[in-house]
Amino acid sequence: MRHGARAAVGWALLFIAGYAAALSLISAGPSPAYQHYLAPRAFLTRPLGLTVLAVQVTMVLFALRTDLRTLIVRAFALCPGWRFPLLLLALLGSSAVVGKDIPRFFGEMLTSASIQLISLGNLVLVVRALPTVVLRGLDDRFGRFLGSDVAYGDDIAPQTDRFSIVTALSVLIACLTLHFVAYNHHPHIPDEVAYLFQARTFATGRVAVPNPPVPEAFGLYLFDSGAKGWFSPVPPGWPAALVPGVLISAPWLVNPVLTALNVMLLYLVLQPLYGRSVSRLATLLFAGSPWNLFLGMSYMPHAFTMCCALAASFSVMNARRTGHARWGWIGGIALGIIASVRQLDAMIMAAALGLWAIGLGGRRLRASGTAGLVLGSMLATAPLLAFNKYFAGKISTFPMMAYIDRLYGKGANDYGFGKDRGMGWALDPNPGHSPLDGIINTSLNVSATNVELFGWSVGSLVLVYVFVLRGRFLVADRLMLSLIALTWLAYFFNYYSGGPDFGARYWFLMIAPLVSLTARAILSFERPAGMVGAGEITPPRYNSRLLTGVALLGASAWLVFVPWRAVDKYRYFRGMRPDLVDIRKRHAFGRGLVLITGQEFPDFASATTYNPLDLGADVPIYARRTKPVTDSAVISAFPDRVVWFVDGPSVTGHAFLVRTGPLSTADALRMVRVPPTVP
Repeated sequence: MRHGARAAVGWALLFIAGYAAALSLISAGPSPAYQHYLAPRAFLTRPLGLTVLAVQVTMVLFALRTDLRTLIVRAFALCPGWRFPLLLLALLGSSAVVGKDIPRFFGEMLTSASIQLISLGNLVLVVRALPTVVLRGLDDRFGRFLGSDVAYGDDIAPQTDRFSIVTALSVLIACLTLHFVAYNHHPHIPDEVAYLFQARTFATGRVAVPNPPVPEAFGLYLFDSGAKGWFSPVPPGWPAALVPGVLISAPWLVNPVLTALNVMLLYLVLQPLYGRSVSRLATLLFAGSPWNLFLGMSYMPHAFTMCCALAASFSVMNARRTGHARWGWIGGIALGIIASVRQLDAMIMAAALGLWAIGLGGRRLRASGTAGLVLGSMLATAPLLAFNKYFAGKISTFPMMAYIDRLYGKGANDYGFGKDRGMGWALDPNPGHSPLDGIINTSLNVSATNVELFGWSVGSLVLVYVFVLRGRFLVADRLMLSLIALTWLAYFFNYYSGGPDFGARYWFLMIAPLVSLTARAILSFERPAGMVGAGEITPPRYNSRLLTGVALLGASAWLVFVPWRAVDKYRYFRGMRPDLVDIRKRHAFGRGLVLITGQEFPDFASATTYNPLDLGADVPIYARRTKPVTDSAVISAFPDRVVWFVDGPSVTGHAFLVRTGPLSTADALRMVRVPPTVP
């Protein structure tokens, strides 16, 4: 190995070790909370991480001691004048999660930004140490991978190729691996429990099942019972999409497949906008995004929403190119399906595609295509309106809104500003919703995106910031920025940020624009200035040092960040555990009635996942202990079942634990300290 290559490898190993050390100083964990660096005094409890980080800081500063002035001048040249302080402000502001303890927030912000700058300096040392012969080999490899660029514009027919197929299959394998390692076929979010329950209901051909005999013992957030039966008021689109997985007893397979499909759809959508090189690089960034992959391992609806959004965009593109009205209908149907999953996302995409259809950034759709887009979306929303009518009495009233109003007070989940907004959750910054809350939510989501988008040690948004501040945009760049702005604006008026579950998940529609702008930033530094018009073919010139740096950032994210996040946060996330599967086999619950002692979430939420829809089935039935009268009632409602008492994780502090059983009905009633009653 040449001396220069040895030096580059050494700096690369220090770069990866430094990132691992920095993550060891972060408190994240499986609780529903944003990640924070430990307080400075607490750093001493992590001596190994602190030592490695100190070594990295010392070596990087020493190696760059004579080059700091040059590096600052070059950084200033990227964003000259007023742009440079704005870049520093953006990097600083997104480096830490805002909190009510303002002094601690500023201290953490400076700590995080300093660590990111040291990591960036280490990265510079890696790529600077690459010898010429290595760079020439990298030039060839990057050239073969990205290829000679092709024309782009409305007349380009996008195509799949080996790259897109291999990348999609790799994403499928990655999502399945993460699901098996971190998710264990078990929902981890309250919403996921409700989605799976409703999907199982839909799979039987029903929209509701009979009410449980003692509703209080089976009550759970996002579960409702009444005259129409037992059902979940969540929008029906995502549960319906889960039905194929439920029918083959593999609902966990749906999201990985959708995420892989999204890789291919994004590649198709970006080709007419940017050409082959940017499309390939952006698709690869999307495929490797921890934000994308962690949602892809879950039971959350965002991959499905993204799939419909990309399908609608692809359809509008084809309608532009071919003039065929059927593409407008397909796009409209995909858009309408989004409305049955996430209504606000549907509004965002409707605004974006509507402007696209009338000619923004390209050719105007024919009247027949525009009509198909509108009528198709109306047709696809018909099941949602029927769902509303059946459960809420009006097609304009969402069962979810009625449920939240009843549970938390009228207006709690309404859109817009107001003092009555919110459900009193700890993660909601202030009671109600105001422009200040919108700014706080924006800050929370920006910092989450900076972490989760790529998992880079230098921050995921640094290249986007530089690219935007430079201001050298193609038409497609402006379209991407418009979609980011629409998403931000729509959710600015929503009282809740989305919380720390799966990054800035309410902003997930931004991921396609963000990976596209990042790819543009990477390739724009060496792209000839003449290539600015649609349809021009110019041989690309790639900055191999920059591409190598990006490759190292991605590799370190996969080697360090993804495993750390998967195990540290998402395994048993929020206390949700699949222990009952093994306990049921070990203790032979049979047709037992299992009473769970603990909180509604996570204890009973974990257990109810294994309840049958038919509470008379010959399998274990799980109910929650609440108060003696209710416990007595539920035991008496199942007199032919033996009874087990199980303590949940919130009681044991770890896993589910069988406290006693099997017991007869009489013995169980004595256990709950209520005199036996005659059924």
